[in-house]
Amino acid sequence: DQLKDYRKRAQLIFQDPYAALSPRMTVRDIIAEPLEVMGLTKNRQETDARVREIAAKCRLNLEHLRRFPHAFSGGQRQRISIARALVSAPKFIVADESVAALDVSIQADVLNLLKQIQSDMGLTFMFISHDLSVVAHTCDYVAVMYLGRLVETAPTRKLFAGPRHPYTKALFSAIPSLDPDDRGSAQKLTGEIPSPTNQPSGCKFHTRCPFAIDHCKQVEPKLETDGTGHDVACHRWKELMAPQAA
Repeated sequence: DQLKDYRKRAQLIFQDPYAALSPRMTVRDIIAEPLEVMGLTKNRQETDARVREIAAKCRLNLEHLRRFPHAFSGGQRQRISIARALVSAPKFIVADESVAALDVSIQADVLNLLKQIQSDMGLTFMFISHDLSVVAHTCDYVAVMYLGRLVETAPTRKLFAGPRHPYTKALFSAIPSLDPDDRGSAQKLTGEIPSPTNQPSGCKFHTRCPFAIDHCKQVEPKLETDGTGHDVACHRWKELMAPQAA
């Protein structure tokens, strides 16, 4: 019962809009399935009314509800997936690389739709992405992970203005420049990427970190806050920031 109740409040938008939808179900049935499985509506009329309401929010026409997923583009399929996630009126949605499989122009449309829905419905999104431009556009707060461990967390503007962890700095240095004359200054990380199932001792990033010392190899750093909501898990972050402050 607890799991059933949780599923009403939390939903997932999958990465691949082509694999996430059943080819044997109409769009109406796909969106309506959570309502029917969770018993959130009393009859078909109430279900159809809720499906039409959510479809309209996701910019799907009524005629789309009679079609099957193969008749739609990637962006349209993702809107169907979003409608299915929203139909149970959740409070929390996990968007797992939800625009990674889409064309850049379609990505912008889907991201703007998610932002609009978030504002209209008061939702909380956990947006998982490797694309920093998408993160900057979508997220209010960012958590950077390496080998399943949090290495830095901060409000988006604060993180982009001043990353502190060596791994975060390397990620930011790899962002392509819009200047055609800029040859780039990406920080190349050397060393082997550890196995997630056989992680190194101490700081998990020390095998690739150019600033690692013996202490980093032996003791795993904990997230340390500066009192402003910017947390970093690095033994040396303060001394590495000192030259920049000067």
